[in-house]
Amino acid sequence: MFSLLREGAKWGVPRSGLIFEKRGGKLFLVDIMPWEPGMPIAPNVLLSQQAADIDIITATFKAAGITVEKDLP
Repeated sequence: MFSLLREGAKWGVPRSGLIFEKRGGKLFLVDIMPWEPGMPIAPNVLLSQQAADIDIITATFKAAGITVEKDLP
């Protein structure tokens, strides 16, 4: 996945609403979709799913030698 992204490109994870950006050989978490009323998932379930996805993505990319960092507003 990382090699498919150009410098500055963003990658979105539809399942959990995570947005990553490729910069300087690293992957940065730059945005997280908030829960909104009417979503078919409970707020706490979404937060757990997002946290799990962040952990899995970070570990997977680390195994490939790519650093994942948070760069959230």
